[in-house]
Amino acid sequence: MLDRRSFVGSAALSSLLAWAFGSSRVSANTQDGKASPWSAAQPAASTSSNITIEPMPNADVAGRMDFHAGFLGWSLNDFEKKSSARLDEIFQERGIDPNTDVDLAPLLENIRTDPLMAMRMRTWLSNQELMLSGLHAAFASESERFFDELEAAEAKHPERIELNPGMAMPAYAKHEIHLQKGGYVGNPLAGYVNYHYGNILYEAMFGRNIQAERIAQMAAAVPVPDDGKVTRILDMGCATGRLAFGLKNRFPGAKVTGIDIGGPMVRYAHKRALDLDIECTFAQRNAEATRYPDNHFDIIASNILHHEVDASATDNIIAETFRILRPGGVFYPIDHATGKQKPKTTARTKLWAFNDRAINNEVWRDEFEARDFAQLIRNAGFNVDETGRPAVWGTGSIKAVKPA
Repeated sequence: MLDRRSFVGSAALSSLLAWAFGSSRVSANTQDGKASPWSAAQPAASTSSNITIEPMPNADVAGRMDFHAGFLGWSLNDFEKKSSARLDEIFQERGIDPNTDVDLAPLLENIRTDPLMAMRMRTWLSNQELMLSGLHAAFASESERFFDELEAAEAKHPERIELNPGMAMPAYAKHEIHLQKGGYVGNPLAGYVNYHYGNILYEAMFGRNIQAERIAQMAAAVPVPDDGKVTRILDMGCATGRLAFGLKNRFPGAKVTGIDIGGPMVRYAHKRALDLDIECTFAQRNAEATRYPDNHFDIIASNILHHEVDASATDNIIAETFRILRPGGVFYPIDHATGKQKPKTTARTKLWAFNDRAINNEVWRDEFEARDFAQLIRNAGFNVDETGRPAVWGTGSIKAVKPA
């Protein structure tokens, strides 16, 4: 079992920009006339998949995270419109059409030193750092309570969780993706932090937390093998278990297993499954070498796994998926669109991707999007169909079948 007290050092939260932008939300405790989803007293129910939102540790943390969600929402919407207009002006001043693919390198210094563009990048980065360090500190300050929750779940259903704390960790697993302190493996309570960060991000992006609806759409989009047999399903890179829960809701008679290289993620997913009364199994395993038998699963799915690992890992995961999927089984990876599905590259989209890598610590995004993901899967021996509708907006469409 993980050492429950081995924490990465936490930073204190300091909302330095609150005075300037606090009026961007009408109320810190309401959203469209309803109780805020960050209320610690009453978690909000989702509308579609029998999934409830876990509460924050306390009302103080809930209030601060509500501010961060509102600030991020303002940054991604109103401020983004202003900064995009300014970016177009910078391009046009240099005779560049912002809707074309250009080399950004010679322009980066001009963009970074422009006052409004610098403010756009700094406000996003500062909010991200303060939000994540605040979540880290909040759960660290009450760590015994949360370790008790995890251990109680493991004592109740030890047969539904497998932890391998001594397993070798590849370099990409230790990376602090999205600036999450300790990443997914270095903080024993990383699952709590990641879960709530996801909720904040979705409220900011869409005006409310629509993750349950999106997960239900993803699960509904997963193709069934032609023979109709679905008894074993694997969610690769399951994180806090959201897709695994959606798959279990859709296929209640199947055994659904989620694997993740991060033990803290697996522990949180297992605890949350018990909270939701959903019978899934979770295991700390490396998707590059799962140790499952050949031809074992009927369906293998993943949600935004591959652009968060390096190219070598993606190649190994595809090969491992082919090995453990049965003939006629379906591989359904949900991720960024690449190859012929990739949206048109423009100066704007290039800068967004650059900032995502440089500021959001998505260091393998460019590498992933530069390759043709569907062709890599074909090269491994799968029959691949790219003609279907994406599972959700913003993703590619790949249905891969292992030849019978």
